[in-house]
Amino acid sequence: LKENEWLERWAPKQCWTAHRMWVELHKLGIPIGESTVRLYVQERRKPSKPAFVPLAFAPGERAEFDFGEATVKIKGQLVKVPFLAGRLRFSGAMFVECFPTQRQEAFLLGQRHAFEFGEGVPGMAVYDNLKPAVLQVLEGHNRREHDVFLHFQSVYRFEALFANIHAGWEKGSVENLVGYARRNYLVPLPEGADLEAINAELRANCLSDQQRIMAGRTEPIAARLLFERAQLGPLPAHAPDLGPVAEVLVHSTGRVRFQTNDYSAPIQYAYQRLTLKADPFRVRLYAGAEVVADHPRSYQKHQVIEDWRHYVPLLLKKSFAVPWASALRHGDLPTSFEMARLDLVARRCDGNREFARLLELCLTHEVAAVETALVLAREQGGWSADTVRHLLNFANAQQSDLPALDPSQYPAYQGVLPPPDLSAYNRLLEVRS
Repeated sequence: LKENEWLERWAPKQCWTAHRMWVELHKLGIPIGESTVRLYVQERRKPSKPAFVPLAFAPGERAEFDFGEATVKIKGQLVKVPFLAGRLRFSGAMFVECFPTQRQEAFLLGQRHAFEFGEGVPGMAVYDNLKPAVLQVLEGHNRREHDVFLHFQSVYRFEALFANIHAGWEKGSVENLVGYARRNYLVPLPEGADLEAINAELRANCLSDQQRIMAGRTEPIAARLLFERAQLGPLPAHAPDLGPVAEVLVHSTGRVRFQTNDYSAPIQYAYQRLTLKADPFRVRLYAGAEVVADHPRSYQKHQVIEDWRHYVPLLLKKSFAVPWASALRHGDLPTSFEMARLDLVARRCDGNREFARLLELCLTHEVAAVETALVLAREQGGWSADTVRHLLNFANAQQSDLPALDPSQYPAYQGVLPPPDLSAYNRLLEVRS
């Protein structure tokens, strides 16, 4: 029975049953009936429903975080995604955000967004024993934590506390929040073009929830949050990078490798080193402080994520590759562009090069604007990239409002000139003899 007390805490699915105890006693040669063992175990068994101590927290003292899982619709497809739920214990203000992964960068970014949403940092945050935070579970509440998570705590200046294993009641508020968020804000299934759109809706729901009065309280969450914000710690002046950061070499094909996937970079950086920074949603490449490439992050393996714009300068020089360029074939160009390319190739020997010049216009104009001008140009016949450029310039001139002239800016024209002497013209009136 003493061993059973330990098992109930550390391995609840592998506890001794009364029948199993009777079998072991029988093997030891102890003559005892199974009903006697069952009765004894029943008398010694602890109450199945434990009692709990009510807790109270000061403003800004504590927050709780945990991951849940939900199904959402992204571009019409059902996708299971993790979401991070957090709550300030004094006010009850909550924050919920979906992520494509439960990796460490999502765990940290979700907390950063929660702190920014609440406009401050609590003194303590309580967690389950999440892998993004904990390397090893030690005795009691002691844990060996990831260095990255320790650095995150030092930047935001708060203390992390971890609940005991199988002790969800130690952070019961957020345990309830995971279910509350799923039932109230993830039903019906939220739909969006991407997770950013779904998260925008979740943020709006979190704001509207602040008008609610929680059970046992007399004030709405918003009123208590206003008071609690004064006690929250300040946010850091500069938000730290929370995802992987690495120096990468751009290969001859204008691609860099990150976690088995290839991402394109502007071709002028071929054979050079760039800085790669990844968060749960995006992969960005930097040349110094300048962002030179920005891609959606892929969690599949051996994928190629390209931006055809990165290859336009090279296609102007190597136009023979235009029909088979991978970035163009897998890119997001409207079908009207390929139709225009075939038209150019049919009419001109340098049709692919002229098409590359057309793509060059998309580097300085919106693709939709270029497509509109392209349709107009093709209606006129005998068109070229220059035709499209002139139509774009004309459209831009029509849309721009020219500022009114300010006479004070031209002082040379402000003086009043004396009237001219016209007396010389009187000679024309004289009668000649």
